[in-house]
Amino acid sequence: MKLFLMTAALLAAAPWRFEVQTDPLGQNVYVAEVAGNEDLPQAFLRFSCGGMPGVLLQLNLGQALQDGGDFRADDPAWEDVTFVFPEGEYAAATKRAAIADGIGTFEIKGSEAMFIARQFKAGGELIVRQSVHSARFMLDEAAGPISEVIASCPFKYEDQ
Repeated sequence: MKLFLMTAALLAAAPWRFEVQTDPLGQNVYVAEVAGNEDLPQAFLRFSCGGMPGVLLQLNLGQALQDGGDFRADDPAWEDVTFVFPEGEYAAATKRAAIADGIGTFEIKGSEAMFIARQFKAGGELIVRQSVHSARFMLDEAAGPISEVIASCPFKYEDQ
């Protein structure tokens, strides 16, 4: 029964989407994102490129409701995060986002953010683990929105 409920929650998750936003200076920021599932509706993955943020991968695993910690430190510490793909794991370091949609949002910037987002395009299922928190995301619809962000991105990387 529990497996059935977990599967139903995954299927009810919102699909990946692409949109163009603007930063405070009016510059375009291209965004691909997916929300969490019924168990963690505040969780999300967001890959963006453009404007003031540059190339950015943001993640929230639902920490805001789970531990109520103080995320307001002036200089947040680096934290380990692991992306578990069907093919294997990728470890990265992340910091709490200075400006974000909600407490508990962390980010990875630049070429590493681009590398990880490209891995999302392979589809399948992704588990993101950070400390004692984890969240599951479906990647089956990620390729289109992420490809749109990469194609629109004004910041180019060698293997782009």
